[in-house]
Amino acid sequence: MLKLKYTIFDALVNFNRRRSVNIIVSVSFALGMLLPILCLGNINIFVENVSTMRFRDDENVWIAYFDGATISPKEIISSLQDNTLGVCDYAIAGQKRGVVEVNGVKSDKFISYLTDEWLLFEDYKIIEGSLDMFTGENVCLIEQTLAESCEGLRAGDTITLLGDKYTVNGIFSAFHYYGGILLPLSDSNQGTDSNLMISKLYLRTTENISDEAEIRTALMRTGLPVTNVIGGEELYHTGLANGVYKSLGIFLVGFVAFLFAAINIALVLIGKFNLDKRNHGIRMAMGASYRLVFLSALFENILCFCVAFLCDIGLVYILKPTFPEGLTVILNNRVYFVAFAFGIFMTVIVTWIALFKLKRKKLVELFERVS
Repeated sequence: MLKLKYTIFDALVNFNRRRSVNIIVSVSFALGMLLPILCLGNINIFVENVSTMRFRDDENVWIAYFDGATISPKEIISSLQDNTLGVCDYAIAGQKRGVVEVNGVKSDKFISYLTDEWLLFEDYKIIEGSLDMFTGENVCLIEQTLAESCEGLRAGDTITLLGDKYTVNGIFSAFHYYGGILLPLSDSNQGTDSNLMISKLYLRTTENISDEAEIRTALMRTGLPVTNVIGGEELYHTGLANGVYKSLGIFLVGFVAFLFAAINIALVLIGKFNLDKRNHGIRMAMGASYRLVFLSALFENILCFCVAFLCDIGLVYILKPTFPEGLTVILNNRVYFVAFAFGIFMTVIVTWIALFKLKRKKLVELFERVS
């Protein structure tokens, strides 16, 4: 224990003595790790939402798409009551684009409008608050990734949607609505000037219907302008495949970024070692053990990486408001642990490789090198 305390103290003394070099090392670490952290955060969106990809009882669920129909919810309900498909549950979804203001920052986003039956179909995870947006006035729901990108929007906060103030009743996570804003759908908010278009219809049937064309024909026969019908199970597998492919693409970008980060860490530490090898040689020539020199150099390099990692966390939160609209990340303990473990692993490996060559040199060579 005494030797360990001495080694840590020695590393802190060396870190302070070579602080200008160590600052350069820390900055290089931070720049090299920033992109990998963002890639991990983007992949984490898919990982977090995998559990919400399935529809409830998806074997009997069908999604009918309207491609922006102006038909009213009341007409859809009336048409469903006349069909012979054996529909036991249904929900209606609409969408329109509008100006959203959060903490004084305005942006143009799509807003989803849903009838309260959507909870019978979509799976979700409640992050904060509740999913009740139908019993109060001017309340909305915000998906987790959007809340993350809006400087940590919380349940109970107030935002401005289409010029009106709304209270965030809950933060949730759901694959089909990630990055979205949800409001209740009714005939009152679908006026002719609202630009609200019905986008899709959730259906759950009691009969075993295996043909999407049969449902599309039956819905179109009632006058509904359906453009496509997809089964819930098929939509799940399609979404899962697309999510995996997208994650693999991001993983490849992240892998390249990690590769460059690894090369950056190796070059920086080797350069730092070349500056310090005379000191290491003198200490070993004077009787210091390889283990002591290695641990002292390792603790010093780990300290550099820890400083860089803290800088990266700060940079991510500073740069968040400037991220493009298409870039969404979920940065939680899982992401930071993987990034931190990678950096520590590379630091240990490169430090060991650099000092291992010194260990193999003979004492005479060390004296010649430092004389």
